[in-house]
Amino acid sequence: MKTYQLAKLHAHTKQLLHQVVTTQQAIEIKLPAQRSVVVMSKDRYAQLLELNYLWETGSLPAALQQLDLEADVG
Repeated sequence: MKTYQLAKLHAHTKQLLHQVVTTQQAIEIKLPAQRSVVVMSKDRYAQLLELNYLWETGSLPAALQQLDLEADVG
């Protein structure tokens, strides 16, 4: 994940946000006081929410197994 200073986000907001959406790669923005935020696309965020749901419900191993079976067939 690439890291940028807050000033870079201010100066190049449109470019950086377009980069996030087109590459599906999150970026980290450094804030004062050694804090930071991560910017990611809405699609990637939805994927992470789904993965988290599968993890919390205990169904992630079954979902991964199903994917392996489908990959073997296809």
